[in-house]
Amino acid sequence: MRTRNKRGRVNVRELSGLGGWRARASLLWAPIALPQGLWLKRRIPRLPEAPGERSGLCPANTDTPEQRPLRLVAIGESPLAGVGLDDQGQNLVPLLAAALALQLDVDVSWQIAARNGATVGTARRQLLPQLSDEPADLALIGLGVNNSLRLDTVDRWQSDMSRLIDDLRARLGPVPVVLAGVPDMGRFPSLPPPLSWMLGARARWLDQGLAVLAGRLDQVVHAPIPLDARFETLFADDGFHPSAIGHQAWSESLLPLAASLIERGILESETT
Repeated sequence: MRTRNKRGRVNVRELSGLGGWRARASLLWAPIALPQGLWLKRRIPRLPEAPGERSGLCPANTDTPEQRPLRLVAIGESPLAGVGLDDQGQNLVPLLAAALALQLDVDVSWQIAARNGATVGTARRQLLPQLSDEPADLALIGLGVNNSLRLDTVDRWQSDMSRLIDDLRARLGPVPVVLAGVPDMGRFPSLPPPLSWMLGARARWLDQGLAVLAGRLDQVVHAPIPLDARFETLFADDGFHPSAIGHQAWSESLLPLAASLIERGILESETT
C-alpha cells in the first residue's frame, strides 16, 4: 500500500521498488569506492565558477512596452553556478531565457542563485534569500549531485526539497516549478567503477524520488537531464560538469516544457 504524508512525500518503502535496493546494495562498494573518491578529488581539476552576470533581460522579437517582462529564476548547485563554462552567458538559464523570449515574443528577465557544492538544505538557507522577492513566472531547481555525494536517503531528500519549494513560493508567489533531474553520476566520464556504480545508483534513486514528489505536488514538474556519456563534448574538461555544449542541449530540452508552463500560467491568470 502506498503511504503519503501531509507534505506529499512517499514512504521510502514504496521507493525501494524504484531502485532503492540497488542504492542500498551499492554501499557494499563503499570500502573501495570512498578511498577511490578521495584519490579522485585530488586528481580531478577543480574548475571555478564562470565569471559574468547572474541576472539579465532577454528582449522580445518586437517592441512590447506595455507588457511586463516574464521572470525566470533558477536555484541550484555547480552547473547553474557555471562551473566548467568560460562565461555565464553560456549558462543554461540565460540560454533558456533567450529562447523563451524568442518563442513567446516577450521580454524575459532571469536571475540565478547557485553555488558550487550546494545541497538542498544550503540552497534553502543561503541561496534562496539571494533571489529578489518579486513574483516569478517560472522557477528552475537544479540540485542533487551533492546530495548524492552525501549519500542522502530519499526520505530526507524529499523532505528538504518540499521545504525548498514551499519557501520558494512563499518568496516568489505561486510559481510553477521545474525540478531538473538528478544526473546519472554513473555516466560521468571522470568517475571509474566501483565509485561510478555506487554514486550512479544513489543519484538514480534520488532522481526517481524527485519524479514521484513532483507528481504529487501542484504545478511541479520533473524534467530528466539529457545525458549521454558517449558524447564527451557534453562534459567540461573535468569530466564532471556540463560543458557549454551540454548547457545548450539542456536548454533545448527544457524549452518546450518551460514555454508550456508559462503559457498555461498566463492563460490561468487571464481567466481569474
